[in-house]
Amino acid sequence: MADAAPPKVLRSYRLVFRRRWRIFRIQGWRIPIPGGVELRLLGYWLACLGTTALAAKLPLLSISFGAVPPSLRLLALPLAAAWMLARWQVDGRPPHRALTGLIAWRLRPRHLAALRRCPPAGRSLAPLGELAIGPDLTLHRYPAGRLQGPVRVLLRYPISVLAGQRRMRLRPVPGAPPLNRGKTLELAPDQSAVFEALP
Repeated sequence: MADAAPPKVLRSYRLVFRRRWRIFRIQGWRIPIPGGVELRLLGYWLACLGTTALAAKLPLLSISFGAVPPSLRLLALPLAAAWMLARWQVDGRPPHRALTGLIAWRLRPRHLAALRRCPPAGRSLAPLGELAIGPDLTLHRYPAGRLQGPVRVLLRYPISVLAGQRRMRLRPVPGAPPLNRGKTLELAPDQSAVFEALP
């Protein structure tokens, strides 16, 4: 009894169900190539032929291409390049699919918000209409931070202000009760206020 053939390992079903259009006959004439000619091989050959024709018209390459015989320049070189492209696999994909994926990757947006293109973080500022910031209910003090104008702040706790020309330093008064009526602090666009933390 003859030994059974070793099993072939298929690492992907794409190897089984992959469709490759091939040409076996041309008007009754059978192409003398086992397995026929892949249709994408003809596409690669036409692309290489067009690239060769364009390269022959360039100022620097026209001299070197002019020295090559036309049979080699128009037939042998494009056929060899097309055969190499048909054999070449980039991450398991043919070159034209890899090139299409690379172009799509370069053109797609890098930053998305709700599946829409948006600027990168920190590139643009979104204006805020009204922003309410309050201290912790268990602590009677303002949180430390910095405000950049234009802004209007309603203060509910006593605070000491060290005013400069463009910068204010706000220091909370420890142990002071809340104000009966809040005080409004307005900052111009070129002014800023720094809330200092209690020591």
